[in-house]
Amino acid sequence: MGDAESIESLHERLRRLEAAVEATGLGLWEWDVRSGDLTWNDRNRELYGVGHGRALTIEDYAALVHPDDRERMAEVYREASERPDGGVFGYEHRTLAAPGGKTRWLLTRGRVLKDADGVRTVVGSNLDITDRKTAEERRSLVLRELAHRAKNGILVMMTIVAQTARRAGSVKDFEQVLMGRLQSMADSQDLVTQASGRSLRLADLLARALTPFDSSRFDIDPQLQEISISNEMVVAMALLLHELSTNAVKYGALSAPAGRVKLGLAGTLDGTARLNWTELGGPEVKPVTRKGFGTRLLDISLRNDGGHVVARFEPAGFQADIHFPLALR
Repeated sequence: MGDAESIESLHERLRRLEAAVEATGLGLWEWDVRSGDLTWNDRNRELYGVGHGRALTIEDYAALVHPDDRERMAEVYREASERPDGGVFGYEHRTLAAPGGKTRWLLTRGRVLKDADGVRTVVGSNLDITDRKTAEERRSLVLRELAHRAKNGILVMMTIVAQTARRAGSVKDFEQVLMGRLQSMADSQDLVTQASGRSLRLADLLARALTPFDSSRFDIDPQLQEISISNEMVVAMALLLHELSTNAVKYGALSAPAGRVKLGLAGTLDGTARLNWTELGGPEVKPVTRKGFGTRLLDISLRNDGGHVVARFEPAGFQADIHFPLALR
């Protein structure tokens, strides 16, 4: 009776341990180095997109790791296996995306076990850190964006100061016009904050975003009064308008005294709209061989919210088709 109770107690402890491991989301694995066989629990198979009935070897595992991370994987293992008593190791890597699946970021931790003949077994775990890596990438992008925006903001303000000084009749006029334009830049940021949780009329965003660049030089299609964008799209669209306006001031139509920008509604279809940005009266435009950071950033931002930008460097003036999803009013 005592032995039966002892066995049942061990089984109960094992079940509790298995439940605890399952709750952590850890994928567990064991590699028999001499046979090459791998033993994975169900969670580890799920992390790599491997079916439960498939037998695995170490060669299969290497093929499931992203090609760019395989060299690092081999290096970390080699360092651990060359230690006299084996030891622990760890590294982060991406999985190879399965057809119709997604790439995951995993944190692998392992221990090399040796006997008199060398490495015998390697055991370890995998933890899905995709969310953490995504957050890190977003944070890095935001930091780069902030640096880019700060530099661009200074250049824009310098241009605004210079243009205001050329047109001002007195120091008082200069002060009033300059302060008004700088305040408009701050107001456009407030609009993004205030729009939290609701859609926004595109015309309102255009009015705020374009005022610092002299809104009298923009011809806005009246049809845009009827268009609304989602709260999620406001930040991306505001950044895009700022980027396009900045480039127009520095290099495009707004760098010339008679230059203008036309914004028109090119059409709506299946819940999406197309805003056309056309620059007129500026210097001749030369094609560019690569996108700048700002253009790449803004294009990505719109894509994340279901939109995209098609840029055309026409000799007569830069043009862009801005595709974005409509919001219900």
